[in-house]
Amino acid sequence: MANIDVLDIAFPLYNIEFPEFSIKHVSYTWASQIDEKLASKIISLMREVTSSTPIIGFGKTIVDEEAWKYVDELRENLKAGKCRLLTIIGNNGELMGLCTLKHNLNPNNSHIADLAKGMIAEKFRGQDVLSAAFYEIALMCEDNGVDLVTLDVRAETRAHHVWKHYGFVTYGVLPAYAKINGALFAGHFMMQEVDDLKARMEPILLRRVSGGRANLDELGISTDDDEYCRVTRTH
Repeated sequence: MANIDVLDIAFPLYNIEFPEFSIKHVSYTWASQIDEKLASKIISLMREVTSSTPIIGFGKTIVDEEAWKYVDELRENLKAGKCRLLTIIGNNGELMGLCTLKHNLNPNNSHIADLAKGMIAEKFRGQDVLSAAFYEIALMCEDNGVDLVTLDVRAETRAHHVWKHYGFVTYGVLPAYAKINGALFAGHFMMQEVDDLKARMEPILLRRVSGGRANLDELGISTDDDEYCRVTRTH
């Protein structure tokens, strides 16, 4: 990796604190690739999240084969430009959450992007972590000509109620959306206009460090992790 002067690095950074976990600031970075270090953090996050909250396509226990298959597929999709990966990282280097955004590449549907996977460790839920993620997603969508964000979720789960709270509305229901231990569960397909999502999240700007280059040392940000140097958007 090339040498980078920390004074020349600028990226979305939020004054979101979790003192009990030694986190003073949180960065939101669109990762361009997944190295082994980030892959391990993603797998650890998935295991932590699924222990308390369902993730689409996985049970409460994720075996190594399933986890690495997902990471390998994510790597290929990133390389092919089929999706983008938003990482949420504390200044202590911990991966707090992530989101994969799939942009529809068909010319007539290029105004649509799908939130394919999203997860935040339970201990970091609250404190506007998700609000900041949605704001960064809205900005990325704007940059890429996306007008509409979609997602799907199992009915009546915690995530389903969270998406409703953030303004997503159901446009269709699939009764046999998921099958777990022989039981069928319905799923909701939801959507929201990017402009509406951005407007709802604008209060988070009060906690956003922007408008120039950041001295990471003064902000208490560690540059030990490569993720901090993979920046695709500057404000």
